[in-house]
Amino acid sequence: MNYWIGYLIILFFVGSGLMALLLYSYRRFPTYPFLTNIILMLISLFIIFMALEFYLKVFFAEPHAMDTLARQNWRERYANPKSYNSFGYRDIQWTEQMVADKTKIMIVGDSFVYGDGIEDVRDRFSDRLGQKLGSDHVIFNLGRGGTNTKHHIEAMVQYPYSPDILILSYFLNDIQGAALEHQWTLRPKNPEVIPWAAPLVNNSYALNFLYWRLYALLQVRQPDLTWDWYLQLYNDPDSWWVYRQQLLSICEGAKAEGIPLVVIVFPSMNHVAESQVINERIISLFQEKGVPVLDVADFITGIPTEALVASPMDAHPSELVHQLVADHLYELLVTEDLVKPVKADLN
Repeated sequence: MNYWIGYLIILFFVGSGLMALLLYSYRRFPTYPFLTNIILMLISLFIIFMALEFYLKVFFAEPHAMDTLARQNWRERYANPKSYNSFGYRDIQWTEQMVADKTKIMIVGDSFVYGDGIEDVRDRFSDRLGQKLGSDHVIFNLGRGGTNTKHHIEAMVQYPYSPDILILSYFLNDIQGAALEHQWTLRPKNPEVIPWAAPLVNNSYALNFLYWRLYALLQVRQPDLTWDWYLQLYNDPDSWWVYRQQLLSICEGAKAEGIPLVVIVFPSMNHVAESQVINERIISLFQEKGVPVLDVADFITGIPTEALVASPMDAHPSELVHQLVADHLYELLVTEDLVKPVKADLN
């Protein structure tokens, strides 16, 4: 409500001021048409700006790597708290009756499992897997953005339903919990709006959109400090040792409970080939423990980047990637004899 009050105040007073200035110029300086033309141009720009502001506020929503106003719009429309269950996940409100006598599959991970950038939860790989397996199976989606492996372990333990199959989704930033917990090195800060521009950029949808588009354009050839930080963590013996213990504890915990474990290894959608330097280490760790691994890079390498990402401003997996992951994950579960193949409906 406060936004729209401000919008109408600006529209009325600035618009009225420009119209009064136009009238004054026309009457006071009739022999200087260029002044009138300049004011007309300012009026046109003001109308265009206010129309753009209205459109971006009302109609535009976009997943974004930064906490932009367009991203806030996206979350309000597609991932607001009403879409969460009482356990805090973007998932169905499961009950004892719903899961009784069914094969329970738990998928735990970060924003890739959560489905950041995916408008309809039915298009996430977890939900598509559930569609493939049918009503005899239930899929618990324990995805939460901004989490890491330490959080995932806590989520598995605290969830009220014990799974028959556990699927861990891994992405290279999952190591940061191991590093930050011991305060070895601080993660590079996310970029923020420069202080003097923040009051305008953080409250105007048009200025916010233009600011972050310009920022992305200027960063194209700049070094990726966050990527370098992750490489540093994996190459540091101490942080890698702590993180390795976290991963091994998942293997050991699943084995102790008699729960089959499967791991999905995601590369960076923007740097598929480069991610393998890190991912191969993770894949080897789990394979040495006899854990089946789905390496997503195996079936997305060669696909154009624009088809892999949720949006040009958000490198989370697209609907296409989620579909491919669901297909290959289903095949892996069947191959490992963890689920029975579902017969196609010929009707």
